Amino acid sequence: MDLRASLHPVDYVDPAVFAAELRHVLRASWLPIGRIDQVPQPGDHLAATVGDEPMLLVRGADGDVRVFANVCPHRGSRVVEDGPGHADVLICPYHRCAFRTDGSLVGAPFADEADLDGACLVALRHVEWKGFVLVNPSGDAPEPFDDLAGLDDHLAPWRWDELVTIATKTFESEWNWKVMVENWIECYHHLGAHRETVEPFWAASAVHLLAPGARPWAAMTVEGIEGTGGPAETWIPGMDATKARDLSVWSAFPLLLGGGTSGHAFWLQIEPLDVTHHRVTWHLLAHPDRMLDAAATDALMEEITMVHVEDMRSCRDVQAGLESGRIPAFRLTRLEAPVADFQRWVAGRLAATV
Repeated sequence: MDLRASLHPVDYVDPAVFAAELRHVLRASWLPIGRIDQVPQPGDHLAATVGDEPMLLVRGADGDVRVFANVCPHRGSRVVEDGPGHADVLICPYHRCAFRTDGSLVGAPFADEADLDGACLVALRHVEWKGFVLVNPSGDAPEPFDDLAGLDDHLAPWRWDELVTIATKTFESEWNWKVMVENWIECYHHLGAHRETVEPFWAASAVHLLAPGARPWAAMTVEGIEGTGGPAETWIPGMDATKARDLSVWSAFPLLLGGGTSGHAFWLQIEPLDVTHHRVTWHLLAHPDRMLDAAATDALMEEITMVHVEDMRSCRDVQAGLESGRIPAFRLTRLEAPVADFQRWVAGRLAATV
């Protein structure tokens, strides 16, 4: 097991490094904009900043899902505000240019003499994987399916393709995006940051890493104490009793973070803003045959918020330490092997451009 760190503390505080990551790591990768279930009907759309680019996920009038740059070809305005919405025609708020859900131009007021030839929303390359819509901003990345195939067996008990979103919550973060990813992909910190919330149920000592190594993903399960999974009638359909007590934690590099327990799943949407700021949106998912009522959903979101606030405190402390310049390098333990894998992946992407 290779535990050598490939990044250095300065890589989490240097704006030049962040600029290189935007170009050579994020834009060149497959990034999540949302899930298919978030745009179930024609006209449904979801706008988000992916990497550093405003994008728009749309279910067209023909039923097809498309992803566009959320940029008006007239003068560059954002067409739709971030978040979910519905419209049969997408209308830019700046000059009222109107676009169909296939991206084509309907028209623009007082534009008789303007050159509108080819003035349509720019389509972006995307794929669907496990219910997620992944976008490649650069347009030239290899298809992700072979690289992510090793995750299939791990994700199967949670039936990710069938899950639907039931709640979301966004948090503002004041630390480097990589700190957030690395916090997610190791459960070693359960015994410190979550000593009274998560550790009593899913202890750091019960972590089982899935095939750590040179892969563009990380995954693990944490075996829970007896009864952690709850009654069988609340489990995701087909959940095996041997898996029901497990906490699943995984990531498809660089920005897709996911996990699940016996009756629900969740994923984190990371939106890097600059070298020390990003947004994190938690999405809570359930199976259509095991939907949660409003009270249960609210209770779960309160638990998620409590745990994430603990993570926020830890990540903020880590960022302060990195900015101090007092540690020359990271020293990783066996339970942090996924962090070493992630760092090697990022470093490899950056080195390939030199």
